[in-house]
Amino acid sequence: MTAADRHTVGFGPVKALIGRVDKSAWPREALIGLKLIAPDSPECASVRSESSLTDAAQGHDRIRFFLKERLLRNFRDVAQAFLAETGPCVVDVTSAEDLDEGSRAFFEALAGVPQGDATVRMTVGPADGEALSHTPSATEKRIDDVLRQAAPSGDDLDFLYEEAIRYLSIGDSWTATRILTALLPHRGTPAVWGRLGLGYAMLGRTFEAEFCYLRWREDSDPVSSAGASYALSMLYARHHPRHLRSLDRTAQFLEEGHAVLEKADDSTEDLEFHKVFNRNGYALVEFRRGRVDAAVAHLTDGIGKLRNGSAKNHMHQTVLIYNLAQCYRQTGENEKAIATYEQLLDVDGKMPEYHMELAHCHMDAGSVDKALHCLLTARELGPSIPEVHSLLGYAYLQKDDKRNAEISYRTAYECDERDFDAVYDYAYILAETGRAQEALTVVLDRGLADLDEEQQARLLTLAAEQHAGLGDLPAARDALERVLLLTPDDPDARANLDHVLEACR
Repeated sequence: MTAADRHTVGFGPVKALIGRVDKSAWPREALIGLKLIAPDSPECASVRSESSLTDAAQGHDRIRFFLKERLLRNFRDVAQAFLAETGPCVVDVTSAEDLDEGSRAFFEALAGVPQGDATVRMTVGPADGEALSHTPSATEKRIDDVLRQAAPSGDDLDFLYEEAIRYLSIGDSWTATRILTALLPHRGTPAVWGRLGLGYAMLGRTFEAEFCYLRWREDSDPVSSAGASYALSMLYARHHPRHLRSLDRTAQFLEEGHAVLEKADDSTEDLEFHKVFNRNGYALVEFRRGRVDAAVAHLTDGIGKLRNGSAKNHMHQTVLIYNLAQCYRQTGENEKAIATYEQLLDVDGKMPEYHMELAHCHMDAGSVDKALHCLLTARELGPSIPEVHSLLGYAYLQKDDKRNAEISYRTAYECDERDFDAVYDYAYILAETGRAQEALTVVLDRGLADLDEEQQARLLTLAAEQHAGLGDLPAARDALERVLLLTPDDPDARANLDHVLEACR
C-alpha cells in the first residue's frame, strides 16, 4: 500500500488495509477502536449501544477525551481483529516518508502483536507496481476541498469546526489538530484555540496546549472562559511533565473559573452543570491536600445535582461517583468504596476500568474470588488493558494458581514490553516457576534506560538472583554491586552481595 496520497483526514493507508477484510463479526472492543480509525464505517454504528458512556459520547457531549495511551490500546484491539481474519501477513508500506502520525502508530501496534503474526516493512519512495489506496469519503473530500480554498464561506468554516470536534470526540486528535490549525487563519476565535489546545493535550504536547488554553480563556462567554480555566488546571494537576505540575496553580485556575461562573447570568445554559464540573476539579485539590472529607462533600453535592438531565450530565455523574469511590479507598472505608463502585456500575457497567477498580477493593477485603469475577469481566470488556492482566496475575497468585498467573502476566507484558511493572511481574513469575534463563532474558531485553533508581535496583536484583541460580556468580556480583551504587543503604543488597562474594572464593 502507499502512504503518498496526502489528505487532512488521517489513517488513509490503514483504511485501505482493513477495508479488505470482513469486519461484521469483529468483537466490540475492535469496533470501538475502528470508530477511531474509520468513523464512517457502517460496522461502527452497531457498537454504540454496547459501549460505555465514555465511548458512546459524541461531539459536544464528550467530557472525557482519550490520551495517547488509550489510542494505542484501541490500535492493538483493531490489529488483533484484523489478524484474526487474515492470519499471518506481510504489509509493505511504500512512500513511508508521507505516512501520517496516526497510521504510523497503528502499524507499530500491528507489528507488535504477540507471536509475530504481522511483519510491517516501510520503504521510502513509490511502489514499483499497483498499490492499495484509500478512496476518501464525501466528508473527507469536502474537508480537503474547503481547506484548499483561499476564502472559505462561513458555512464551510462552521463545517470544519464541527468536523474537528467530531474527530476530537472519537479520539483522532491528529486529524483534529490539522483541521483546527488550518482553520485558525480564517477563524481565530477563543473557541477554536480551545479545541486546538485540547487536541495538543491529547497528544501530550502540553506546552502548546497551555498557550492555546490561555487564548481560549479570553472568551467573553463565561462558560467557555471557565472551561479554559478548568483545562489549564488539569494541565498542572495531571498532564504537564511532572516537574511542572503544581497543586497551587491547579487550585488557582479552578477558583478563577468558579468566580467567573458565579458572576454569570442565571439564564446561562447548563450553568449548574459547569459549576459542578468545576467543583469536581477542586475536589481533586482537596483530595491531594489530604482534606478528603471536603472532597467527599463536593462530590456528593455534585452527584445530587446531576441525577437528571442530559447525556453529558449523566456521564459526568459517573465521573463524580468514581472520584467518590476513590476517596473512600483513600480513607480506608472499603465497604463504602465497594458500595459506591457498585452504584457506578449500575450507571455504566460497560467501562472495564470500573470493574478493575472494584476488584482492587475486593482484594483489599481479602475476597479474591470476587476480585477474580470483576477482573474477568474487565478483561472481556477491555482485553488490551495491561493493568487488568497484571491484577489478574496477582489474584491468581493469591490462589496459588501459577499457571494462570503466568498467562496473565505474559499477556500484560505482551501489551507493553516497555512497561516496568509488566516486565518485572512477568520475569518474577518465570523465576518462581524455575525458568531462570527466560526470566533473565525478559529483564535484559528491557534494559535500564529511562527507569528511575528504584526500578533499576529492582530489575538488577531480580537479574542477580537469576545469574546466581544459573551458576554465573561473577554476573550476579556485578549486578548486586550496581544495586548498591543505586541504593547504598539497602541491607538486603549488602547481605546478598556478601553471600555471593563468599561463594566466589
